[in-house]
Amino acid sequence: MDLDSAEDHPAVKIGFGLAVVVLWLGIGFYYVLNVALTKVGTSINRGFLVVNDVDSIIDGLDRLILNQRSFFRTGDLQFSQDVYESITRIQRHMDSLLEIARKGSSLHGPIGQLARSVDVALGSLEKASEIEKSGGPAVAIKRLDEDQSIADAEMEAEQLRKLAEQGVFDSVRQERKMKSVLDALL
Repeated sequence: MDLDSAEDHPAVKIGFGLAVVVLWLGIGFYYVLNVALTKVGTSINRGFLVVNDVDSIIDGLDRLILNQRSFFRTGDLQFSQDVYESITRIQRHMDSLLEIARKGSSLHGPIGQLARSVDVALGSLEKASEIEKSGGPAVAIKRLDEDQSIADAEMEAEQLRKLAEQGVFDSVRQERKMKSVLDALL
């Protein structure tokens, strides 16, 4: 058999064409799967970042109210420093969440609601400080006892955490489905 005639044979041309098509389909499938898994991985990382920031905000709010009460009761400047550090920590983690929201997260609305709640809570503590200066520590502590803004902010944070955790679980389920498809194809 002549090799030149084998190259011109229709079966060889069809076989070569099919091989090229299969190769291009494989490359395309790999690219699509890689992009999808990258998105899933990014979503999971973002979810864990949100959960971490929310946990830090809740911890910061708890510490803030405790340190504020301690400062009102004792007048110890160390508690005043701790109040400042708690506020700074809360704001740093809130800024991180707002950056996530700016990048188009599905949690944009709940993050915005948490930001408003945290602002109200911090404003309420500022008012309590003003009351302490004019009315004394007992009046300021009474104001803190009657104020629900910290509890409201913590409740908003808990809801955001649940949404972020649900998003992580959904992403993991989607990744498992994609892995199952890949396993079936290979």
